Amino acid sequence: MTLAPETNGERDLRRLRTLYRALGDETRLRVISLLAEHGPMPVNELSARVALSQPLISWHLRILRLAGLLDTQRQGRETICRLRTAAFEELHETEQRLVGGTSGIGMARAGSSSEVADVR
Repeated sequence: MTLAPETNGERDLRRLRTLYRALGDETRLRVISLLAEHGPMPVNELSARVALSQPLISWHLRILRLAGLLDTQRQGRETICRLRTAAFEELHETEQRLVGGTSGIGMARAGSSSEVADVR
């Protein structure tokens, strides 16, 4: 059995879900706000500013990095975090396709069931 290729609408849904899950935490929103306001920042400074331990801030940063919302770069013994503004532009464009009805999400695949996926 071969799987049908993913449609643009399905790709948009998957991307939105990933971004919304990453953005669905107050601590991660604070990190994004700090990076947007102050620019690139070392992990230890972010940790101090949001009053979290280094392991916990690293966990949150990993989620943001995997979602493509920030980049990290090693500089000597420090890791510098930088916000990826292009990811927010992509989010806005994807939301506009969704709201504008041009995403193709409403188009059912031939032979697909009409069940709604569990998004928890």
